[in-house]
Amino acid sequence: MIAGVAGAALVPRGVRAAAAVERPDVVVIGAGLSGLYAAMLLEDLGAKVTVIEARNRVGGRLYTRFDLPGHPEVGGNTIAQGYARAIDVARRLDVALVDYAPRLFGGPAPELVINGELIPQGQWAESKYNPLPKAHRELLPWQIMAGRLTGPNPLESSSDWLSQRYSALDVPLHDYFRAQRLSDAEIRLGYDTNPYFGDSSWAVSALMYLFNQRWITEQRSFGQAAYAIEGGNQKLPQAMAASLKTEVRLGHEVTAIESAPGRARVHLKGRPAIDANQVISSLPVSKLRDVSVVPRLIGAQDRAVRTLRYMRNTLIFLVPRRAFWDNDGLSPSMWTDGMLGVVVAQKFGTDPDEVTGLVVNARGWAADYLDRLGPEAAGAAVVKEIERLRPAATGALEVGGFHSWWLDPFAAGDWAIYGPGQVTGFLASVAEPHGRLHFCGEHAGTSNRGMEAALESAERAVITVAEQL
Repeated sequence: MIAGVAGAALVPRGVRAAAAVERPDVVVIGAGLSGLYAAMLLEDLGAKVTVIEARNRVGGRLYTRFDLPGHPEVGGNTIAQGYARAIDVARRLDVALVDYAPRLFGGPAPELVINGELIPQGQWAESKYNPLPKAHRELLPWQIMAGRLTGPNPLESSSDWLSQRYSALDVPLHDYFRAQRLSDAEIRLGYDTNPYFGDSSWAVSALMYLFNQRWITEQRSFGQAAYAIEGGNQKLPQAMAASLKTEVRLGHEVTAIESAPGRARVHLKGRPAIDANQVISSLPVSKLRDVSVVPRLIGAQDRAVRTLRYMRNTLIFLVPRRAFWDNDGLSPSMWTDGMLGVVVAQKFGTDPDEVTGLVVNARGWAADYLDRLGPEAAGAAVVKEIERLRPAATGALEVGGFHSWWLDPFAAGDWAIYGPGQVTGFLASVAEPHGRLHFCGEHAGTSNRGMEAALESAERAVITVAEQL
């Protein structure tokens, strides 16, 4: 659509004429997977689309460190075999997929570190730190939940978490675990130490946990492949951006979104506003809450934007100067109950057995601790701790990078966490259209997680936008 421009003769002398406000059919806010996929689908429908992105790169939370050996992923590690949308987009854009499953799932199990002590796995069953009942003491900490929960998952499919039939499960995950006869000590070690959602089992809804577990089971039914984009997963959004008819506008930070009769307007920091027929926001709600929305959101949708939490996840990338694990005869990977969180060996070189780097993946409380130290001090602290635990590592590690998703100014956290009461409270409302403003993103996925959730939500947003163009 073309905005009308007043003629120069109508502008009083001495008054500078305002620049014509741009008017595409749709403005898409955010150049992560969800926003880029929405733009691709809209262009397929013939719409004129403008994509804006606050960062100086595309990809959002799909981010590859191309400067480090093995190009480790900061966000978005693998594409499961059931990620039909992601695989289809990669094939459509002729982006090569590689199955990294043998590299990811092969090799020795991680070493176990409890209370600052390296404990051989063969001694764990008799360890004084083992809180498990006698019949289950062989279970390692990361196996506790799978090994101790009794009976099948009450959700028959991943989409069941939307059903009111299961609303009684929208309670703290800790309560669900206790009902399964797990002790507080087991829950603390098996979940709270390195949580996947929240900083503890108290902070996440049992419905979200059960949805995630059911979804993982469904994904495994498609096969065991774990694909990645050859050369780095960020190459997928780069290819998506390159496929668009107009270039993604980087460095465009949104300050306000207006939805009014006849048009929507996106206000930008230090740049002219953009008018459009419709707007799609793929911003995580952790950043959407910093944007002025006019008219304001109300009801359940407003509660979602104000209260939905995001995961604290901090990664420190270590480059090994030598294979110290060959010297001490231990696994390069470790599972710890300390600030190291989980240390993962990555094998992304030309030799599938070569360890190209180690990633310290700290979540929840451990991420908070490292964030408070700051990048330089945190890097030094994790190297010192690894050297203390593994003397063979002394002088063998170089810090290659630090990334806190919580401190990332354009993310404010990694993935969305639905807390107790929030699934039934507002999951169904979080992505409802608000006038000319529409929403998509990982947090709005209802049948998938991660990358596939982002793409799923984009399809839903495009359907509602197309009805109004």
